Parts: sequence; structure tokens; C-alpha cells
Amino acid sequence: MNGNPVFSFRGLVLAALALMLATDALGGPIRYGLQALGLVGISYAPFLAVAALVAAYALTALGSLRRDAIALAISALPVVWLSYALLLGQPPAQVAFGLYTWMPVFLGMVVVATGATGGALRLVALVWGVAVAGVLANLAYRFPWVGGSYEIFGVQAEFAREWQAFGVDRLPGFSRASFTAANQIAIGGALLLAGSMPPARKVVVWLVSVVAIGLTTSKAPLAVMFAAPLCLLLHDRLPGRSRFRFSQSVIGCLLAVAIGLPVAARLGLRFGEGGNLAFLSFGSVVARMEEMWPRAYALLDPVWPRLLLGVGFGGIGAGQAYFDPARFSPGDNLFVFLVATFGVGALVFVAAFWRGNATLFEAAPPRHRLFFLLAMLVLILGTMANVVESALSGFLLGLIAGKALDPRAAAGESVLSPSLRRPGGPALVAPVRI
Repeated sequence: MNGNPVFSFRGLVLAALALMLATDALGGPIRYGLQALGLVGISYAPFLAVAALVAAYALTALGSLRRDAIALAISALPVVWLSYALLLGQPPAQVAFGLYTWMPVFLGMVVVATGATGGALRLVALVWGVAVAGVLANLAYRFPWVGGSYEIFGVQAEFAREWQAFGVDRLPGFSRASFTAANQIAIGGALLLAGSMPPARKVVVWLVSVVAIGLTTSKAPLAVMFAAPLCLLLHDRLPGRSRFRFSQSVIGCLLAVAIGLPVAARLGLRFGEGGNLAFLSFGSVVARMEEMWPRAYALLDPVWPRLLLGVGFGGIGAGQAYFDPARFSPGDNLFVFLVATFGVGALVFVAAFWRGNATLFEAAPPRHRLFFLLAMLVLILGTMANVVESALSGFLLGLIAGKALDPRAAAGESVLSPSLRRPGGPALVAPVRI
């Protein structure tokens, strides 16, 4: 397509995404079944396939001698921060696993570059049904894989996490954790609500989503289901360029909250925990401010070079959990995680939420609306989670990064050019339709 060899990757990219989403949505039973067969290692194959595809894309794009900002970024990040992490003395296995967890982000970037955003988000929306069914079934039946564990390469890992919030079970459904299922429901539900289904069906989707997320006891995804549809509704009612100004203001406010809370914690500010209504309380925010975020900040000691360059891949998050548990911190905030990983390089990701928005708004308003929704989803979830290490939210972060690096590619399926139309049909615009 357009003489650019990278477009030949579109079908492979969507196939890899479908495989990754399936193993994420069905992570518990897949690992449980494979363990019974002695083949649990196969459960890691989808991410490895994504890694091979991402590498092949970068090599092809760079080899074609085209200026491809996405391919350059995908190549540069590992070269710099993987090497740097090794220089800091982190074990190679820990560094490699840290890079492995970034594959959904890189895949999202490649999806943008290959013009597959619309098809990819239709796949993402389909995960909603699987996640909802899993949580509702889990309410009636305790799955045998919940709470169980397996060993791989000498490391213990859970099939699916078993835990509670204020005495209320956190149901993981078919996924490996309750917050994973909640993210899938919130993201898929928000995409469905942004589409063109009848209003009555949207009400049903919203109600089912809220109930199912409530059963997981996850609060940030619940906030998504209230805030994102409301902001999108207000956006759609505004005239002309007021929509752009409104979307930029919302993104700015969400960035201020997501960055401001951990900064406030660093300055010693704290919230009172207060009481709780079932699983709803400020307790999780207090725990992050008092323990989780300070543990992440401690990783940046000594200041030089860690405050400038972070700790590199594997220095925070899942890589630590398996290989450096004594200093483990999940980050539990997107920007805490990014600063710990890249130091001041995290500012590039902050800029990604802004860059390219004006180009999208002028060239393809429906696609601007879609990326506005994605930004809201990532920022709301990223206030209380690191985003990167959850496959679905990490993938959305990759889409946003891809949009910032190549806004024209992000608008690709909406641009009114012959090469980007269906043969004999209308331009490919992308409100998500299921």
C-alpha cells in the first residue's frame, strides 16, 4: 500500500494483537490448562511473537530508508535503556523481562504506523464480552485456578490472584487478576459506548459494565465508566473548534491529577483514610502515597545518574517482583513508573498526550475524538496503576505514543485520499462499530 513495505505488516499485526488479547482475557484458564499438560511455558509465546513482529517491523521500516519516527523510537528505547540497565548491574534476565513487559506498548505503536488502529480497537472492544462473562461466572463459581501457582524458570507465578478488599472478594473472572478484568471491561465498554449503537443498548452496556467492575472491586476502572462517557458526551455537544479546546482541557486536568498525586506524596502530603462503603475508600490512595510511591522514589537513589536516566528496563515492576523482590515496587502510577524507568525521558510520554492532537482534529475529527477517549482511559487508569504492565492499557499507551510520533499515520484510515479508501467505498473512518 502506497509503496511502503510496512503496510504489509497490517494483517500480521492484527493477528498478533488478537492472540495477545485472547491470552490476556483468558490468562487464568490458559495457564492452568497448560500447566496440567506440562506446557505452561507456551503461555508466554504470544508476547514473544509480538516481540519478533515488532523487531521485524522496525528493521523493515529502517531498511526501506524511509523516515519512520515510530521505527526509530522502537529501536532507540531498548538500545539506550536496556544497555543502561545492564550497566547499572541489573541481572540480564531481569532486564530482558522488563523489556518483555513493554511489548504491548510497542505493538500499539506499530498498529498506528501500519494504519490498523480502527481494526485493532474493534478487537479490543470484543474483549468486553469475554471479561464480563468471566466475572459474572466467577460470582457463581469459584474457578480452580484462582489462588493457584506454577513455577517457570525457577520463579513462582500465580495462575490468577486471590485477594479481598475490606472483606469483599476481588473476582478475576477468566483473567489473572481482578484489576486486569476490570481494565478490560472499562476499556471495552468505553469503546462500545463511543460507537454508534442505539441509546438503549448503550445503557445496557454501561449498567452491565458498572456491575461487573464493581464485582472486581477496582475503583479506577469504575471511575472510567462515569468520567469518560460523560466527557465524550459533553465533547460531542460542543460546536466546531470548541471540541478541540475542551478535549485539551480535559487531558490537561487528568494529567495534573495523575502527576500531581505522586508529586504531593513526594512533598509529604497525605490524605486521611476515613471510612469505607463496601470496597470504596481512599485506603488504596493512602497506601500508594505512604508506601508504594516512596518505594519507587527510593529506586532513584543515588540521584546521579538515576534521577536523570531512571533505572532502565526491569528496574521497576514485574522484573523486580521475580528477580529483586526485596526492593520491589509496582509503581502503581503511570508517571511514577515512567520516571523510575526513564528518568527525565518520561517527559516524552507526557508530551505524547498533547502532540498530534491539532493535526488529528483538522485532518480527521472522528479519529481525534477516538484518541481523546484513549487518552482519558489511559490517564484515569494511570492515576492508580502503572498501565505499561497490563497488556490492554499498555497497548492503548502505545497507540497514543504512535499518534504523537506520526499524527498522519494516526489519521490514516480517516484521511480522504484514494489510497486510504475501500475500493469503490467510503473513506475508512473510525467510530468503533461492533
